[in-house]
Amino acid sequence: MDNDLSLRETLLALVVVGLVVGLGKLLASNEKLSWRLAIGRALVSAGLAVAAGALLAFIPGLSQLAVIGLAAASAVFGEQFLEKLIHLKSGTR
Repeated sequence: MDNDLSLRETLLALVVVGLVVGLGKLLASNEKLSWRLAIGRALVSAGLAVAAGALLAFIPGLSQLAVIGLAAASAVFGEQFLEKLIHLKSGTR
């Protein structure tokens, strides 16, 4: 039996991982919950997780499990980490 997922299934898995991580981070924080914040965080985390799929362009033989793991890691680090990294590299702030 072939265990490889189709492109659509892989993208769906990445989105689900991102949504779960984003909502989990929000629930674990001390911030006041609102629908706007929950949906926004979930969408950003899902986008970051799907972006991890771009690694396949650089490392074609990367396993799907590795891509999903990197998607979870990028969703955990989140937008704040990426924003700080960009500011550090650009010399702003």
